Amino acid sequence: MRALVLHNTLNSIGGGERLCLHTIRALKDIGFEVWLGVVEQTNWAKVRKIMGINVSVDREFFIMGNIKMFGLYQRLLSSYHIMKLKSKVDIIINTYGDLLPLPTDLVYMHFPTLALVRKEPWMKYVKYTKSVFWRAYFAPYELIQSMLKIIAKYSIVLTNSAFSARVISKYFNKHALVVYPPVEIADYISASRNNNREDAVASIGRMSPEKNWHLIPYIAKKLPQIRFYLIGSIRGVQSKQYYDKIVYLKNKLNVKNLEIIPNAPHSVKLKVLSKSKVYLHLYPYEHFGIAVVEAMAAGLIPVVHASGGQWLDIIEKGKYGIGYNNLEPKNIASAVLEALNMWGKRIKNKVIERAKIFSDSSFRKKIAKIVKKYVENKLGVEDACS
Repeated sequence: MRALVLHNTLNSIGGGERLCLHTIRALKDIGFEVWLGVVEQTNWAKVRKIMGINVSVDREFFIMGNIKMFGLYQRLLSSYHIMKLKSKVDIIINTYGDLLPLPTDLVYMHFPTLALVRKEPWMKYVKYTKSVFWRAYFAPYELIQSMLKIIAKYSIVLTNSAFSARVISKYFNKHALVVYPPVEIADYISASRNNNREDAVASIGRMSPEKNWHLIPYIAKKLPQIRFYLIGSIRGVQSKQYYDKIVYLKNKLNVKNLEIIPNAPHSVKLKVLSKSKVYLHLYPYEHFGIAVVEAMAAGLIPVVHASGGQWLDIIEKGKYGIGYNNLEPKNIASAVLEALNMWGKRIKNKVIERAKIFSDSSFRKKIAKIVKKYVENKLGVEDACS
């Protein structure tokens, strides 16, 4: 059996690329020959080094070399691979998330892009609404995706959370199967063994305004007895400017209990998590929240905005963590304090067990089951998720 996996580029090395690689691995595990169709040729040495996933494809098809601009529109070029290779494969899987001008058998839709700028509660947090430039850049793509809605009728749609599934149902009138993205939790489980922890709060993610890390100096200022750690990856000029803003606020407010660690290696992240009790997440309406799961696997109680996949799917509306309703530092500080007071061996073990259902092995098993069922009988695929 032969599968064609479509992705814009693996060189971005993010969560979507990790999902693509684990999809490829799942297919290989069940005996498929795997072809990869991308727009940009894959730098496999870089991808394997940073992602740490040892997987390969049987053939790779790409359209051009290294490209840096118009990533949103590059995605549409993947349709070329469908036209060229459809008759030579048994199943086509689109893992980058948006609909293409030609249908695929399965599409993993992280979140419907056209819904980002509609009048919804999350709209004010989306970069495409932040400036005239971003709005102009996004507008044609929004129109294209609106025109392609009918394509969803011809694909099995998978998504990352019940939250995203609801949005897909609303904007595409399509039922999506929830398959949680792969979270590599083994290292974090190892870090969870430490029970001698500080009254400390950790936050981890890229330095980007939608993450709202600039609120942490204000929150830490209200809890001077608590240690805060912010570990952020810096990528590009805007990211560096945002990092500088947070450092400026820390110094301006004279916050002594906040340590900001840019571009920390994996070992430092694990060390910080192993000695912290609470994980603070400040991104409202995130579609899933991989960093939240990683922290839970390390034994931290998550504190998240009461919205999105992190609230509905990961901590199940407060069953496995604490939620807050707005981005007021006073409100968030109260939630952090509540979580710190809750922390203990019982609740630690509870959140660790919850994190295990989002593991990369669980993802691969689910994908393999769906693919096998689909190939055997395209009409019976939904039974694979029961």
